[in-house]
Amino acid sequence: MKQSHMGKHKLGNLRHLRAIEIAEGALLADIAVVFQLIVHYVPFVGIFFTLLVPALFTILVLRRGFYTALMGMFVALFTLSLIVGLTQVQIMLLEVGAGLFLGVTMKYRLHYIPLILLGATGSAIGLTSLTLLSILLLGPTFLTVMLNGLRQSYDAAFRLLDFLTPQLGLATAWHANAPTIKHLATLSLEYWLAVVFFSNLLILIPVVIVVYYITAFLVRLMGYDVRSFPDGVLNRIIQWLIRLLIGIALKLGLGKYWATRTLIKELRRQSMGLGRQKTTL
Repeated sequence: MKQSHMGKHKLGNLRHLRAIEIAEGALLADIAVVFQLIVHYVPFVGIFFTLLVPALFTILVLRRGFYTALMGMFVALFTLSLIVGLTQVQIMLLEVGAGLFLGVTMKYRLHYIPLILLGATGSAIGLTSLTLLSILLLGPTFLTVMLNGLRQSYDAAFRLLDFLTPQLGLATAWHANAPTIKHLATLSLEYWLAVVFFSNLLILIPVVIVVYYITAFLVRLMGYDVRSFPDGVLNRIIQWLIRLLIGIALKLGLGKYWATRTLIKELRRQSMGLGRQKTTL
């Protein structure tokens, strides 16, 4: 009986948020909603802000724990649904989910290779689930339109190949392999769910890498000791890109601005950190 009472007491403590946790959770949730509204109303500019939403909740996980970040997610989703409806909520759910995932994995210093694979797989499952939800809500018409669009894309691609391959001297090879390729295209229409999942997975792997890099950069900028990303060849490529961008910024005369000087200083500091890190952490 005593143990049961202690268990309930611990559960109550787990669900109790301090004032500072509520304040920070609400603040970052509101900022995430503002970013998502920019995505909704200014789509071209909003692409940049889409990449910042996961970082907000990663920071919240690192600062105040997973439970506070989870409550912040519910606040952000509810607020956004009242303003613009459920369509943007679905997108934001994926972004916030990515932030929670990165926060937990960075906290426990998970290596970036399984992190990227798990993140891309989880996101692909989420997007595929949203597709199935759309089919469930909109009925068979949505599925029919989607498959017809896929069929028309295949037909257009085959017509283009029929025109281009003779010009490139590949007509014989194309005609030899065209039946097999067209058969695979027909199969993909039958097993459309697998096609949707693996298409999402291939698209999301580079997206997760970009989101992870930006989030890791911002988190380290705020002083959190998380695993550096990346290492090896990718490390050297990014160091080269950083040096190139800094050189361009200085030649354009942007170094005279305080914000640019601060950003260049931080880029150099993190570049030096990437250069010093070992390939096995």
